[in-house]
Amino acid sequence: MEEKGQGLNNVKGDKKYEVMDIEEMFQEENPFQAYGYSYLKVTRGDITRAVKIKIQGMPQELADAASKRSPKAPVKIVMLDPDSPEGRELGVRTRQKAQIPDYTDTEYQQKLEEHNVRFRQEVVGNGVLSVLKKPDGEVAATPEEKYKALERMGLSTLHFNQLAEDILGLTKWTDQEQDQYFRR
Repeated sequence: MEEKGQGLNNVKGDKKYEVMDIEEMFQEENPFQAYGYSYLKVTRGDITRAVKIKIQGMPQELADAASKRSPKAPVKIVMLDPDSPEGRELGVRTRQKAQIPDYTDTEYQQKLEEHNVRFRQEVVGNGVLSVLKKPDGEVAATPEEKYKALERMGLSTLHFNQLAEDILGLTKWTDQEQDQYFRR
């Protein structure tokens, strides 16, 4: 791992990584505020564009609050047999009744989809830093206005999913990043 003073000299591909001692960070204003860019692919005929959108990390309190609103799957009672795959997985030794979540329930799946859409709207609305305009020309200031401005511009579900993923990924290392940058 890098020692103090090497800064941004750690370049891997097109990304720059800096290892910094937390004691040095006290000199910075908002040292843990994460921001970056999401690049959305838009193809028109034989021309492909990368649309650059400035983003910031989502506050953990918002993510936690949204997580708590997630619907719970209904419970169904089933008979578990020690020889069944489920029974073996759960370590069942005798035939017994069990209450297990029914993730296949249609009403639950619909509520979960609605929750996921609302969560994505919150993440994108709170995470986009680029200046967006409302139809009247005013700046979209609230998370709802920002999301609607992007919707009006024609962003697809795939674009919104990528934006949300990029925003949430600003503060979380992937296993690949950890392996590539910190393990030798």
